[in-house]
Amino acid sequence: MKNPRASLVLLSVFIATTLFLELTFKTRLLHLEFRMQHFFSLDVLRNILFTVTYGFFVLLFLKLFKSRTVKYLFVVFILLLVVLYFSQDIYYLIANNFYSFAFSGELATGLTFFYRLPQSLTWGHLWYLIPIISLYLFLRLAHVKKLDVFNIRYTRVHQPFIYAVLAGVFLFVSISTISADRDPDNIFDFSDYDLYIQPVVPHTAMRKFGLLSYARIDIQNALTSRSESVDEDIRIEDYFASRTGHELNVMTRRFTDKNFIMIMAEALDTYALDPDLMPNLYALSQNAWTFDNFYAPLYYRNTADTEFMVQTGFYPNRNVQLSMEAYVDNTFPYTLPNLFNMRNYATFAYHNFSDHFYPRETFHPDTLGYDAYFGPDDMGLITPPNSERDARGHYWHSDLQMFENTLPALLEQDKFFGYYLTVTGHLPYEPSRHDYALKHIDTIEAILAQKGLEDLEDDIKYYHAAQWEFDLAIGYLMATLEASGRLEDTVIAIFGDHYAYGLSQQDIWEYDTKKESRTELGIHNVPFMIYHAGLTPKTFAETFSSVDILPTLANMFNLPLDYKTVMGEDAFNSIQNRVVFSSMSFLTDTYFYEVERDLFEPLSPTFTATDPRPLIGEVYYQMLINNYILTHDYFSPGYGLDNDEDDGDDLAS
Repeated sequence: MKNPRASLVLLSVFIATTLFLELTFKTRLLHLEFRMQHFFSLDVLRNILFTVTYGFFVLLFLKLFKSRTVKYLFVVFILLLVVLYFSQDIYYLIANNFYSFAFSGELATGLTFFYRLPQSLTWGHLWYLIPIISLYLFLRLAHVKKLDVFNIRYTRVHQPFIYAVLAGVFLFVSISTISADRDPDNIFDFSDYDLYIQPVVPHTAMRKFGLLSYARIDIQNALTSRSESVDEDIRIEDYFASRTGHELNVMTRRFTDKNFIMIMAEALDTYALDPDLMPNLYALSQNAWTFDNFYAPLYYRNTADTEFMVQTGFYPNRNVQLSMEAYVDNTFPYTLPNLFNMRNYATFAYHNFSDHFYPRETFHPDTLGYDAYFGPDDMGLITPPNSERDARGHYWHSDLQMFENTLPALLEQDKFFGYYLTVTGHLPYEPSRHDYALKHIDTIEAILAQKGLEDLEDDIKYYHAAQWEFDLAIGYLMATLEASGRLEDTVIAIFGDHYAYGLSQQDIWEYDTKKESRTELGIHNVPFMIYHAGLTPKTFAETFSSVDILPTLANMFNLPLDYKTVMGEDAFNSIQNRVVFSSMSFLTDTYFYEVERDLFEPLSPTFTATDPRPLIGEVYYQMLINNYILTHDYFSPGYGLDNDEDDGDDLAS
């Protein structure tokens, strides 16, 4: 016999489970504090309303079936909820970000780091078992007491309509609590509703609307293609108009017509730069310009996204699986190789790992504009039949051999820009999965013993052993440049693509002595140095990041960049630069804002502002414009900016 209260029971279980998971998730990752004012806030009320809404939609669906099917489907719904919250939690601990359903289908890439799951688990994750245990007890109680809680099938034709109306009303009320107010005179101002429609700041969106709503919007955006909007075009134009022009500074034209070698080093971190553990790179740094406040934020697809920022001057879009792939047909007039090509350089790109995950073989020459791209097959590091095996098995290839096999030919060019992306420093830092770390571990352990550091964690030791191969490559580079007579007319820039996230952050903080420790954002601080034989060694305090490398180099090499049309800034510009992280946290030389903790604090006593909202609005707006430009291919011929009007030469002078 049908239980008239069965629907209410299932609705209550669904709501209670969701709210418990929401509370657990926010306490663990969003730093929710148990204060009375938090539990009586509009955000909490909105989260409850949305949860009730989803509960009614679930009931609307479940009531179409017989009791046995309802039971199984209800269990599936609850388990999916647990998986959603747990997977976002664990993904964040591994990747420092939340995954988007736009690229969650990239299972092979996700499994690349699956081995890190055990070390990422904590006792706190046991909280996610409580809904499963509670569900089991609920099912047992229903069975023992013979409670007919799953017999909820519709008995009247009008009943589905009633539940649909209830769900619609709660959805309407939930959305009505979201403010759409914004300052019409401030193009950077944004409303909560803007964030609801396009949650480019995941932490804030989850805090205000809940993870379940965030996931729903994310899935909706992943499944629907947005049409081009005249309003978006106007916003892009207004954004360009709002930007200040580039000013000449002390670094303008410093390296005009010099040859250039740029090395983006895999996982090169601050503590790697040691006179004993990396003697060649350390010696170079002592005769170079070094930048203490360079940050390489870890974006959604790690190295590939850093590369996208460095080469294009744009941020990656989190709503696509891979920006390098999604925008391979876009027009980017001011990429690094295109800018050097305009100055009659020969431009070449090299990377000693296969294209198994990322389409560099196409993106670098066709989209970025390099004259040629050389992968490990082209450089003779592997033979084609082994390429797929090496990619799937993560057999890293030698940085030293990459330079040995390519540098002589590069130096034969009259005027060149050579870009190297290394790989030997890549995780995992363990003997069974890293041939070069195993090869050099005895050398590293002997050095560490002399320094009294023999008790270091094993993965840190193997990290240094992996980087030793890169250091040998630097030694070869410098010796070859000098022997060829090209050292005097060649500039070298070396920087890390991201911090060594293959090591635990706790171990890094305990071991490192150089990173900014007043904010958790300091973990992303990595080395950046520029070497030229004629430079006086100097340490710079300018704060900048990966996306700023392109305009900074354009200024130094007198390249024809239209500075307003990229997201990055010249590090030596007079305006205060800002580092934006994938979470939409940001940092300058005088303040930082951590979106994870909703924490806004000064780094300098001269900074007195107390309201971060205008600054958050600028970051939010910039990211929207960035995504509009990428999505609409704004620089393609006949759309947006007329690329034939001005080649940018006057802007570089």
